[in-house]
Order: sequence, then C-alpha cells, then structure tokens
Amino acid sequence: DHCKTCTCENALSSSSSSSSQPLPPPLPPPVYSFHKRVLPPNLTSFSSPKGQTLFLQSLQSLHANSYFPLSEQFINQSDPAYCGITTLCMICNAMCIDPNIRWKGGWRWFGDEDFMLDLCCLEKERVKRVGVCMEEFVMLGRCHGVRIDMKRPDTFCNGSSSGGDNGTREERRNDLDQFRKDVIQMVQNPPSPMTNNHAIAATNTTTTPNGGYLVVSFERASLSQTGGGHFSPIAAYHPQTDSVLVLDVARFKYSPYWVSLADLYESMKPTDESTGLSRGWFLLYPPPIDTKGIVEKIVGSGGGGYEGPVNVTEGKRSAECVPLVGTGDICPMGEIKKKYCSVNLKQKQRLRRLEEDVEEEEEI
Repeated sequence: DHCKTCTCENALSSSSSSSSQPLPPPLPPPVYSFHKRVLPPNLTSFSSPKGQTLFLQSLQSLHANSYFPLSEQFINQSDPAYCGITTLCMICNAMCIDPNIRWKGGWRWFGDEDFMLDLCCLEKERVKRVGVCMEEFVMLGRCHGVRIDMKRPDTFCNGSSSGGDNGTREERRNDLDQFRKDVIQMVQNPPSPMTNNHAIAATNTTTTPNGGYLVVSFERASLSQTGGGHFSPIAAYHPQTDSVLVLDVARFKYSPYWVSLADLYESMKPTDESTGLSRGWFLLYPPPIDTKGIVEKIVGSGGGGYEGPVNVTEGKRSAECVPLVGTGDICPMGEIKKKYCSVNLKQKQRLRRLEEDVEEEEEI
C-alpha cells in the first residue's frame, strides 16, 4: 500500500522494484564463513600510520570537515544488502533530521534500517534480498526530507550546486573533474544552519543550508574488493594524493579506507544490472532548518574549521502525540513532502481552486 504522500509517482515510475512484481529469490546460503576481509593493497587503511598521516594533512587543509558529524553517526549495516539504507540512516542523523516518530521509548531517532523502511513503499524483504538502486535511494531520502542531486559518471546534467532547488541552471558533464569539485565542496561544507564565525544565539527564522554530504554508489570488484554494488559516504579528501576517505558502512567486512579519487570514479562506471545504467554519486542536503533552539559550535580555533549545529532544545513532546515505529498508519513526513511531492501539489492546487470558487460564490 502507498501512503497519501508517496513519492513513487516521481522517483519510481521506471523502477523495477515495484510491489506488484514478484520477489526475487532469496540469497543463497553461504559456502564459507569469514571474520572480515583483507583490505586490497590499492587501498589504505584509515587506522594505518599512512592513513593517519593522510587524515592529519586532510584535516589541516580543511578537507575533512565532514568527518566529524559523520563519524558521530557512523554505524554498521545490520544486513548484507542494507548498505544504501544504512548510509541514508547515518546521513539523516548527521543532519539532525527529526523523524517525527519514536524509535524506542520516547526517542525520535533513526535508530536502525527497519525504522527507515517503516510505512515505506519499498518492501523490506525485497531490500534484504537485492538492496536498493540509485533511484530508490533518492526516493527514500526525499521521503525523509533530504534534498538530493543524483549524478552518474560521463553523463551530462542540468543542475546547480544548491541542492537542486535554486540557482542558475547550466549543462555540465559529470566527468572526473566535476566529481572532484563535488567531493571538495561537500567535505569542506557539511550542513550548518549558521554562517558566521562565532557562536551566536539562534533566531526564529528558517534557513536553507548550502552544506551537505556526498555518498557514492560503486562496484566493489573495480576496487579489488569482494562483493557487488555498494553505498557509503565520503568523509575527507587528501589533495596531495588526490584520494578520498570512504566510511564503509559494511564495517564487518572492511574498515574505513583511503582510495584514489580516479579509481573510485572508475568504479562507478560498470553497469548496474537492476537498472541497466551505471552507478554514481549523490549530493545530499538537509531540508530547510528551523534555527530556533540551535546555536553554532566552533570546532578548532579560528582557522575556518567546521562549525556544526548543536541542539540547545530537546524537542520535548508528549509521547502520546508521537507514534511508535510500527504502530502508526499516517506518514510522519507529510509536511515535508508537501514541499516537493507532485501528489500533494496537485491536492493543494485542487483545494486552492475550491477555495477560489467558494469566494466567488460568496461575492455573487
């Protein structure tokens, strides 16, 4: 069943993952058991001496600002095919998005992947068997208020750098240089509701942050890893070696690692059999933030480092007014969806026409 604010009409019109189609066969039982995998030599472990040096230099050059909010929410995917859902769960928490439903007890939090799939048009069992494609990742992100620009390598697109909502539109090619520009922009500018360089009290205004996070969808085999397609966020960039830090959400398999930007770009080119298209990357931006109750926190001392949002209010509500996950039947993100969902826009237009007709009758 689809909720009234379902975005499938927009994002899944051509998707093969429809609830009307039969489920794919379950994953075959494993032949062997493993305790993690050995990192291929073309990748550099984050915790190795070289990896630590790369991170320190990246941090000093202000190319690791995204690492802090992402590492605060870094989680391990709870199912082998949940990498896309886990990544999105991690991003939503890093953006301080309020899910408007309770995870456990009185806590409104993206506590796990099943929480994100509650009341979702994506079948949980289907996701467990085949994961999600790029279009489904976008659909689910938008359902939770995230603004997303999706890009594929070696394609042309019309877009802006402001989260796909405003700005001058121009055609550009999603080549290696564009990927590098996007990586640098996002690792230097994670979401922040303020722009000044010192902590100030927040006002009652609503702002649209320009900062965001970058997520990649790539083919593991192209990086000499085991497995197929995979999603994970990028946390840092090292200019001298032109490499990026991948916070791999399959922590049971690979710990975070540095990889050549060019190699990662090439790993997005192989065709995803589920869509017939290549994989790619995403620029994820938070929804417009009500800055009431948020102040700016300085990280570092004066060097232009990341200034992240810190809650000073706790969003206290009566638990009776907030449904527990799995118990509600109304989409909790309806108000956010009204800002972009075509279904809601059509409903709003019909209501406006009805109101205008009533006003005309009263005048007569």
